[in-house]
Amino acid sequence: MGRESVEPPLVSVVMSVLNEERYVRSAIESILNQTYERLELIVIDDYSTDRSVDICRSIRDPRIRIHVKTTEPKRLAASRNIGVRMARGEYVALQDADDVSEPTRIESQLAKAEQSPDRRVVGTGISRVEGNRIRTILPPERHADIIKGFQRSYNRTTIVSGTILASRKIFQDYPYRVRFRYMQDWDHMLRLYEGGRVEFCNCQQPLYTYVIRAKSSIFREEWLDYNIYVRNSQHRRKRGLDEFPTLEAFLAYLAGHPLERSKWIGLRALIGMKKRLSMKASPKRSPTTPVRMPEGSHDASA
Repeated sequence: MGRESVEPPLVSVVMSVLNEERYVRSAIESILNQTYERLELIVIDDYSTDRSVDICRSIRDPRIRIHVKTTEPKRLAASRNIGVRMARGEYVALQDADDVSEPTRIESQLAKAEQSPDRRVVGTGISRVEGNRIRTILPPERHADIIKGFQRSYNRTTIVSGTILASRKIFQDYPYRVRFRYMQDWDHMLRLYEGGRVEFCNCQQPLYTYVIRAKSSIFREEWLDYNIYVRNSQHRRKRGLDEFPTLEAFLAYLAGHPLERSKWIGLRALIGMKKRLSMKASPKRSPTTPVRMPEGSHDASA
């Protein structure tokens, strides 16, 4: 049986679940086994058709709250927004249902966040697992180095968006945008940066294990479309132009503007080539051999 909560949670961990019956128990247990105990875990089921919900319900711990979608929008962005609305903690942290957190993750991130509670967005280093390849990736620690990634066209991931912890107010003020089927994390991080009110930092330990699986979004062709759509949205914001409201509207615009189309479709091809090469070139490494990556390169930014 789970432990009875004595104090209200300070941290709400939000986890979206979609057909993760093989992995969700490990993900949940990695949060329940944190050294920091004043937390709750909010599980949002995103219309799973496997045993994911049953597995979540079988874990008896009063810190778990489960919400099963019935009429709400599908996909990750909507799930995270629901989780933030449900959160009782002053801080919100993210957890994917097929990844695991190290026991000291929340404690370490919270220590950094509380140095500037209203501003800090705290990420962590990661152990990136792809097949039998493991890399320990340590993004830069300081805000000044992290934001350089938001200003580049390539190698932009200087904070791993799926690992962040920040105040609930920050998540409320910058909700995820449901029009992004993929790349919603990166859109969120860009808007946090552009808002100018947050301070980014990273824990310099691999406190999160991020697993690349065959079903991961980066292997889907549509991921490339959303990649350039997010980039175009950022491009238009910088120039004071309205963003295209949907991916379809963006692609329709390109179809009628050959010069613009050649630019963005060319970029799409380069991103796809870079992604394929990086997947093939990933060396076998010990998870204890850290790779410090001042420019990042783990996921959505390409």
